[in-house]
Amino acid sequence: MNPNEKKNGGMMKTALIMVVITLSAKLLGMLRDILLAASYGTTSAAVAYDTASRLPLIIFDFVIGGVITASFIPIFNEILVKKSKREALDFASSYVNIILIITTVITIIGVVFSGALVGLLAPDVPDDTASLAASLSRIMFPMIIFTGLAFSFVGFLQSFGNFLLPALISLVSNLVMVLYFLLFNETFGIFGLAFAMLIGWAVQAFIQLPATLKNGFRFTLKTDFRSPYIKKSFAMALPILISSWVQPFCNLINTRFSSSIEGGISAMGYANRLYLIIVGVFTFVATNLLFPYFSKAKAEGDAAEEARLTRTSVRSLMLIILPITVGIWVLSEPIVTVIYQRGEFNALDAKMTAEALRFFSLGMPFYALNEVSTKKFFAEQKTLPPMLTALISIVFNFVFVLLLSGKMGIGGIALSSALAVLVNAVLNIALRYIGGDKILAWSDIIQILIMLLSSLAMGASVFFLSQKFSGFFGTVICVFVGAIVYFVICLALGESMTRMTVSKFFSIGRSKK
Repeated sequence: MNPNEKKNGGMMKTALIMVVITLSAKLLGMLRDILLAASYGTTSAAVAYDTASRLPLIIFDFVIGGVITASFIPIFNEILVKKSKREALDFASSYVNIILIITTVITIIGVVFSGALVGLLAPDVPDDTASLAASLSRIMFPMIIFTGLAFSFVGFLQSFGNFLLPALISLVSNLVMVLYFLLFNETFGIFGLAFAMLIGWAVQAFIQLPATLKNGFRFTLKTDFRSPYIKKSFAMALPILISSWVQPFCNLINTRFSSSIEGGISAMGYANRLYLIIVGVFTFVATNLLFPYFSKAKAEGDAAEEARLTRTSVRSLMLIILPITVGIWVLSEPIVTVIYQRGEFNALDAKMTAEALRFFSLGMPFYALNEVSTKKFFAEQKTLPPMLTALISIVFNFVFVLLLSGKMGIGGIALSSALAVLVNAVLNIALRYIGGDKILAWSDIIQILIMLLSSLAMGASVFFLSQKFSGFFGTVICVFVGAIVYFVICLALGESMTRMTVSKFFSIGRSKK
């Protein structure tokens, strides 16, 4: 076995385990949302909770979120490769202290001005709902501190090749929320739910702490602002931060415009979380696994390895995400009905949420492409291109939502987000091509077109079946048959990633015998 095959095998094994962990976390997240929908539906309590829980996360994403791992991993790996582990650990300690200072300041500001921030985020909700949202947000704002720590530890552990523990953190936090609903919700209600969310985010940081310390990290009072590495990481910070604004900005715009629709904020929240659960499983695994490898390949000057990683990741993601996109477009209403419609969540809520999910889904392939291209820019410490494309996409998002929300309602708001992600991805890929980096060869593009044709054929078969079958088992039949149709057509048309996957599967089976 040559070194590349051995590396591919190791990465594939890690990726598969990460998929299982991430899928488990997403399923728990889905169960959390099912329990939330059943308990509160789209009532004023649900709107208040959804607004309050979004507030600290949106502020975190706007002020520091995308920076933490993206500006840490490339610099940390550069120090490890070119200097020493001791210097890298000193950089990590100073970096974490600075993150703690920033997140503490954000938390204090958020707690003090929670009422005004709720008014800014959701101006059209009733006064009693806004007051409840402000109270809940004061409870949840300290989770920003734990989120900053958790993301710092993620970057540290991934740099040492530990991808599995960071992948577990969402599973654990979602488990906390699910246990709250099952054991304590009837007693403590919506305020207890806010505390449960805070505890869930705190656990994300604490479960990584033992492994982080084992790899040499030590908390110190040292914050070396004069370090050239700290200066370099924070010089990267602002462009990285702006380039990560597309998703939180879309969330902000969605919340503001959907606040004028009765139950709109909650419906958009359920749809958006379901969208991120679906697209996030594979995109999260691919980009979080690849980013440290991209950074190390860049530090070692291995351009061939960078190109190989990029092409493989894009084609693998498209193989999975294209059929999922088509499937959700066809089955959005039965999917939402099966998952959410119970208790306080009624048929009208399901229809509104399904409409948002259907249009959100159009952004899935571009979300994946954007994640890969952006992570590659960050690994190369090129922060200006993704910053510029993000700013342009934000402007387009605002224009789209102004044009579409009045005519299409909640579907137009969701479509605006999908179009903004499309613009962002196309611009990032175009800049890479202009810079001489052809992310995909013509052979890759042909293979992706085969995947798209197979997905559309699958979509037609699923639509036909959905007219014959309904309910939970009907949806399961549609999904199962659709998956078979998709992979059979891919094989028949000669799609190479599918053939390689099938070949690997049967070779593993023969080796076990």
